[in-house]
Amino acid sequence: MTGSLSLAPDERRVGFLVGAAVGAALAARTAGATDAPAVRAALADGVVPLAPPAGRRRAAVALADGLLEELLGGGVDLQRLSHRWVAWWREDGLDADAGLVEALAHLASFDAPLGEQGRSTAAALAATLPAALAVGSPRTMVAGTFHTARLLDPTPEGGLMAVAVVLAAGNFLQGRRDFIADVLGMLRANEAAEALFGRVQAIARDPRRAPPPPRAGQADAIEVGCWALWHAHHRPRAIEVLEAMATTGGISPDAGAVLGGLLGARDGIATWPAAWIEGTGEDAVLRQAAALRAGG
Repeated sequence: MTGSLSLAPDERRVGFLVGAAVGAALAARTAGATDAPAVRAALADGVVPLAPPAGRRRAAVALADGLLEELLGGGVDLQRLSHRWVAWWREDGLDADAGLVEALAHLASFDAPLGEQGRSTAAALAATLPAALAVGSPRTMVAGTFHTARLLDPTPEGGLMAVAVVLAAGNFLQGRRDFIADVLGMLRANEAAEALFGRVQAIARDPRRAPPPPRAGQADAIEVGCWALWHAHHRPRAIEVLEAMATTGGISPDAGAVLGGLLGARDGIATWPAAWIEGTGEDAVLRQAAALRAGG
């Protein structure tokens, strides 16, 4: 695995938060493209981000920023956080998939999360990414991530996958590359289903067989999480990975945010094309400022 092991903590935090926004915007460029001609048309000007319309914010960024503001404010209040999310959904709702809409509608109506009968959504992974900034308090980070994710994804497996992604990001933020042992230990300690444990365990075993690309509107949190973790573990060239994501097409901004955040935390974003950062628009500027505040 290549990539700098000597990045400053601020560089990793900036890479993590800005990388997630860039990943979401790159995926958004071709998220609606379902065949090769549509992908080519969407990329007529090259692999560049698709910034959100003026005054709007994508789910992957807006939801995570709600959690980020809670963390920077000194502590996470889940009820207050859920109100932030519901307010964004009512006023904007850009890129909210069916599972996210179902979860937020239930929160709006009952001020409580769905029961386990609700559907899984990758939005829970994108929304909980900033929890990795609390890596210095691992027990709090793990428990907080799980309960926060369950506001949006009521399945236990979805909650544990959110924790797995956050643990991986936390390792990267501390300059450690190998996250698999920590993730498997967490899954075993929390009595994860054997199917979930086996899928994560397989990530390290098979460096040549990438999981299938998670299709927007179809992939659940486990599919998105395993796909992103596999690439973060095995693929050393972040720019090539993100370009391949965009040229594949049909991958949601939520999945792009998870992948971009992991790669940015791992390697920083100093070598990423300037057009990617600039093309992400205000989200990149706000995330950079938040990363510096987090290191305050």
